[in-house]
Amino acid sequence: MIINRAGAITHELHALGHISLPAFFLKTEAPAVIDAGMSLMGERYIQEIREMTNGRGPAYLFLTHMHYDHCGSAAMLKNAFPGMQICCSEAGERVLERPRAIQTIRELNRSAIDHYKALGEDVPGTSDFEPFSVDRVLADGETVELGADLSLKAISTPGHTRDSMSFYVPEKKILFTGEAVGIMAANGYIFSEWLSDYNDYFYSMKQLAVLDVDILCLGHERMLTGGDAAAYIPRAIQYCIYFRKLIESTLEETGGDVAEAKRRIKEKEYDPLPDATQPDFAYLLNLEAKIRSVQRLEYEQSRN
Repeated sequence: MIINRAGAITHELHALGHISLPAFFLKTEAPAVIDAGMSLMGERYIQEIREMTNGRGPAYLFLTHMHYDHCGSAAMLKNAFPGMQICCSEAGERVLERPRAIQTIRELNRSAIDHYKALGEDVPGTSDFEPFSVDRVLADGETVELGADLSLKAISTPGHTRDSMSFYVPEKKILFTGEAVGIMAANGYIFSEWLSDYNDYFYSMKQLAVLDVDILCLGHERMLTGGDAAAYIPRAIQYCIYFRKLIESTLEETGGDVAEAKRRIKEKEYDPLPDATQPDFAYLLNLEAKIRSVQRLEYEQSRN
């Protein structure tokens, strides 16, 4: 099954906020939130968490990576629930030590508020992004106990970003990936999302593909269950190979002109989609990073 709405997925698992910017909530003995969306969703996340925990709040917030649309309301959640531990990879903690990264995250959160307002969308809040501290750095393979016979395993999955980390609940066969395995459009097309390194991204998907998954929680728009969840990552790997070839052929056609390659690829990949909910500026920013990554890969291969 493909789920494209926020709300209950199972009795224990909920998608908070809006499906385009979900934070996932595991209602367990030690409740956990996975990802913190954008700052504009923070008030809604807090309200929904309080309703589900009778005000008790979560024990953990696990961040898949430090992009503006995944950590945007982390400080708001920490202020609302001071006992909550914010957890991420070591590379994620280092991102938060860079003033320029903090500035970029804040600016992109502000831009997103303006974008959704311009579209006439409901904007739950207008709070600014605020920096925050990490309470617990997770190593690859480290396990956090969420209750009796229930655990969450951290898996390092770089490629989308250097700090990307996925989280797996083996007892329930639930996998949270952020954008480590791409994002699926309504027509089934899977956007490949290697922004830092193609080879790392490809290896990370291969690593996740061996897991037994009944529920797959993507970073945006959709969750998959049953056979759809099991089939998704092998399909994402094939789309990844296709998109790399598309970039290579387009760069060849344009003589390496990145700006023209971006225009042509957007026209082919993004513009025809009826549900292209990602803001243009974000899509183009990410597309350039993917093109540059392929260029680096080709350069490295030419030297060997």
